[in-house]
Amino acid sequence: MTQEQLNALLEETRQALLGLGIPVSKKIDPVLRVNTRAKRRLGCCYYVSGGHVIEVSASLLDRPQLLRETLAHELLHTCPGCRNHGERWKTYARQAGTALGYAIQRTVPVEGEAEPLRHEEIKYILECQSCGARIGRMRMSKAVKSPWRYRCSCGGKLRRIQ
Repeated sequence: MTQEQLNALLEETRQALLGLGIPVSKKIDPVLRVNTRAKRRLGCCYYVSGGHVIEVSASLLDRPQLLRETLAHELLHTCPGCRNHGERWKTYARQAGTALGYAIQRTVPVEGEAEPLRHEEIKYILECQSCGARIGRMRMSKAVKSPWRYRCSCGGKLRRIQ
């Protein structure tokens, strides 16, 4: 897709949401940004200098339906009171999803695809010394660095086993 096509799709999706009575912001950068480094997220809505900037992962460019759904998802974040995935955002997402035939969700399951959009291996495993529960972590964190400072939901101490 060319940049012009992406920008047109962004505006088309914005107009569709406005047509449903969803109060999408007027202050949205008309240029859709493409992030070639994104691995964990499909899209993002930034609030910059009184306006919004929409960004999508390059991995969506060959998946038109998922691209449209992601654009709708991010545009809903420009509505007043919708910067998070609270009740107002969920209400608009249900309304838009039903009317437009989109599956607008907080996260997208990608299992079973030939090339998953989001795939990270579990690099670290924490284990509860009381109940034996195992907790996988994909990235280094405070809990991975210092597991003895954290507790399992049963109250037991954690230790790193991998």
